[in-house]
Amino acid sequence: MTDGLTMDEALRALAALEAAWKDDDEALAALAAGSADEPPLPALVAAYGEHAMDTLMALAFGLRSTMSDEELAEISDAVSSNIGARMSALLTQTLKAWGTLAAPDDFAVTKIIAHTVIDAMRAVTEDPSKTEVLPLLATFRSYALSDV
Repeated sequence: MTDGLTMDEALRALAALEAAWKDDDEALAALAAGSADEPPLPALVAAYGEHAMDTLMALAFGLRSTMSDEELAEISDAVSSNIGARMSALLTQTLKAWGTLAAPDDFAVTKIIAHTVIDAMRAVTEDPSKTEVLPLLATFRSYALSDV
């Protein structure tokens, strides 16, 4: 998994997004009760949000693994000059700071971060108001499982 997240962390974050969407405190409690070497749930959800937004922005700007250095520089310039991309980066930076400061078992904060991440993910889809959340999360789960 890119952006410093392992596949297990990405899957745990996606499970937390789904649990928050369903308002399932029992599932959130189980996810928050991870081992000492796992990142706290609010911080993990925020970090996953950054990963998801980075991925969606790259796709929106046409990033491909086969691009030349010159093409990559052009995409980087386009992203840097786009206000939406800059606002997305600011949003994820704020969520990460908040997630880092939150108590590991603060489900209210985890849910707010999760809903913000979900809304951000939906915002870059073709029709956000009609984008079903659970299928969207399933798509990201498939991506996480295939990114080995």
